[in-house]
Amino acid sequence: MLKILVAIEGSESCSKVAQKAQELALLCKGNVTFLTIVSPDFKLVTSKEKLEAENKKLEMKKAETENALEICSMVYGQCELVLGEQGLKTKRVVKEGNYPAEDIVEYADENDFDLLVIADKGSKKLKDKLLGSTTEKIVRHAKTSVLVVK
Repeated sequence: MLKILVAIEGSESCSKVAQKAQELALLCKGNVTFLTIVSPDFKLVTSKEKLEAENKKLEMKKAETENALEICSMVYGQCELVLGEQGLKTKRVVKEGNYPAEDIVEYADENDFDLLVIADKGSKKLKDKLLGSTTEKIVRHAKTSVLVVK
């Protein structure tokens, strides 16, 4: 049975990635694990002004992370229903990490996945690049096969 790891981050592309992984799982009778990496972002603060500025940044980051996790949860829930109806297993994993590419590759290696499915790029900020920097690192360093979804 094919073990598929889907790395999703809550961007607009994660539903395309999940859809492609779902199609593959149905074709190959595979199990799918959805992985989301969230960054804890801890910093040393040396003054009251810096503390206030960091608190504002942390609140924004927290809201962005909660929104991303909500999107990932909806995408995961939809796939869980479809795949579950076919007797296929799904799993959701959320891990903390500061280096998404390395964290994803490490998780894939440690858990012996057969295929890693990722988006070609994440945020809108990277729309002009051929591949996002995280995607490029994953493709270069993963020991397992990688499917990049456009």
